Amino acid sequence: MKFTNSQLNILEIIKSQQKISRKELAKSLNLTLPAITQSLKPLLENNIILDNGFNSSTGGRKSVILSINSAWIGEILGLSLTPTDIYITIGDVDGNINFVKKIPIPNNIDLIKFIEILIAKRLKKNPDIKYISIAFTGLIDSEKGVILFCPHQTIKDINIKSHLEKRFNLPVFIENDVKAMALAERYFGTAINCKNFVVLNVSEGIGSAIYSNDKLFTGVNSISGEIGHIVINRNSLRKCSCGKKGCLEAEASEKAILKELISKIKLNNFSLLKKTLIQKGELDISDVLTGVRNRDSLATKIASEAMIKIAHSIDIIISLINPEKIILIGNLFTDDFLFSILKSEIQNVTLKEQNYLLEFSQIWAKIHSYNSLAIVRDKIFKQIGGLYNDK
Repeated sequence: MKFTNSQLNILEIIKSQQKISRKELAKSLNLTLPAITQSLKPLLENNIILDNGFNSSTGGRKSVILSINSAWIGEILGLSLTPTDIYITIGDVDGNINFVKKIPIPNNIDLIKFIEILIAKRLKKNPDIKYISIAFTGLIDSEKGVILFCPHQTIKDINIKSHLEKRFNLPVFIENDVKAMALAERYFGTAINCKNFVVLNVSEGIGSAIYSNDKLFTGVNSISGEIGHIVINRNSLRKCSCGKKGCLEAEASEKAILKELISKIKLNNFSLLKKTLIQKGELDISDVLTGVRNRDSLATKIASEAMIKIAHSIDIIISLINPEKIILIGNLFTDDFLFSILKSEIQNVTLKEQNYLLEFSQIWAKIHSYNSLAIVRDKIFKQIGGLYNDK
């Protein structure tokens, strides 16, 4: 079907609001009801949008509620990358998840070829897939489809969108991983009814994403939100993955906490986790949280210091952006003791007049599955309206 600009605008609004009436559509687009009805007619006839019956009425005529038909859009193959793993998801733009698999990224591998192999295998098993969506760590120009810089995999200046579209003959969307988390929170999670919020993700690295005036803020080169690479300790010798020293990520990420903890234990600082380190040969963030729960002094000290640094970064967010909500994602925020330190330190450094809500993600456990579905939901009519018009 060939879309008019008015129809693309209608689809964008219905997609964003999830469900909306004709009257609300007309108001949003500053159009008359007859004009809206005329534009809607072919969308309804082609089953692109659905008539979901009547809204409850408080008097007067009831309103018909409209929504996007996720079945018309079809199945999405999503990949969400962390520095160490790839989450493969099959689902739809309504957030329905049909398949999830977590695959470790092998060491010293050509990541792009590895991704191609994973996609080819999944398309062979699921030939009805209509879109491919990928959330990458690092600096991403999502509009052009270019990986500008992926520090964890030493990838730079690759047009992955164009490459994969030629390889698989399907539309491909890409986005930075934390920006994708913000989209997931907006469409499926903690921020469904919120138009101004910030997501802060603390895991192997640290990143943030800004959602302002009901849209993702990208910046001039699509690389806004890199709070993990703000230098917070100019006297630090800790080198970040970006190449600088003293970045928030190098000082307070899970990787930074583990590195410092293991180093201190090896220097014979007392810790209950020394036995675990000897037995496993390594520690992970769950070991740190176990140490904190058991009041291991070294683990608690290092994790608490990291939370104070994170609190100061949140103060920067609050002061610069003044969001309605700050949504936290990461293992560290699941511990009540560490979370109380975070809240207390934020209260110490912020003003009473700076109203904000600090919330832990409601969809954190499935965030990597929702990421790729949310990317398509956000970009589908923005980036491929022309693709449909060419059919």
